[in-house]
Amino acid sequence: MKNITSCPICESTKNKTFLKSRNFRINEQAFDLMECDSCTFRYTSPLPEVNEIGEYYDPENYVSHTGTKKGIVNKLFHAIRKITLNNKFKLLSKISNGKKHLDIGAGNGIFLGYMKEKGWNVSGVELDDVSRASIEKNTGLNIAKTVHDNNETEEFDVITMWHVLEHVYDLRKDLNTIKQKLKKDGSLIVAVPNCDSYDAEKYKKFWAAYDLPIHLYHFRPQNIKDLFDQYDMKIVDMKPMKFDSYYISLISEQYKNNQKSGIGVMLRGFYYGLVSNLKAKKGEYSSQIYIIKNK
Repeated sequence: MKNITSCPICESTKNKTFLKSRNFRINEQAFDLMECDSCTFRYTSPLPEVNEIGEYYDPENYVSHTGTKKGIVNKLFHAIRKITLNNKFKLLSKISNGKKHLDIGAGNGIFLGYMKEKGWNVSGVELDDVSRASIEKNTGLNIAKTVHDNNETEEFDVITMWHVLEHVYDLRKDLNTIKQKLKKDGSLIVAVPNCDSYDAEKYKKFWAAYDLPIHLYHFRPQNIKDLFDQYDMKIVDMKPMKFDSYYISLISEQYKNNQKSGIGVMLRGFYYGLVSNLKAKKGEYSSQIYIIKNK
């Protein structure tokens, strides 16, 4: 474990504890959410070392990586995924001038496989050895372990990071490489939870999208702007991920109720997910998609 003493965005060493919470997946270990006094960015401390972080993932319950459809949460996730896959495809088709696509943090490879079926020239990056081997077996693609695995530059029309940026240990090194790999007129798509959303305020330390400690950073729209300004890049559009609020609120209800499920937990999760979407304005949804381009 190491304490984070400077802000990952502005490098200020002045900070305060914004919230105390814990790891709800594995061991109930306590972690703090720190807030930078200068730029107000929030980040997790202390952090496990890179070679320790895997201990805090629970593959059986990490729904975006598992293929299981057991339980109503997993069944709902897989039903909704059919819709979101098509929505992502439409978004990429709308903003891109070409069809060369890199997906960073490919997970189970479902999205990569979908884009390949749609005729795109796809590549992927996935750190987890088991997931990477599974993608290669199911899609026939050669998946890189890190974004630094080759030196090709200005290659991709679109690079996607679906709920990945909050997991990246070395932000500066990775974002420098990502910028080099993106064509001058290409688009970077970043999707992250938004800790300024209604459901984040509602659930506080129980908000599932804090997901400590595997979520290292906790972004708001201004943080994304500040971060990518450093790479001479800008946000050209923001879009909501409206389904996320229901899932996040449901899991938050389970955390709040000591992992208990039941009709009451489900109804409250759906209700507060709906309220979060209804109260949100642009930039205030539970999860946000940022479309980012070179200035």
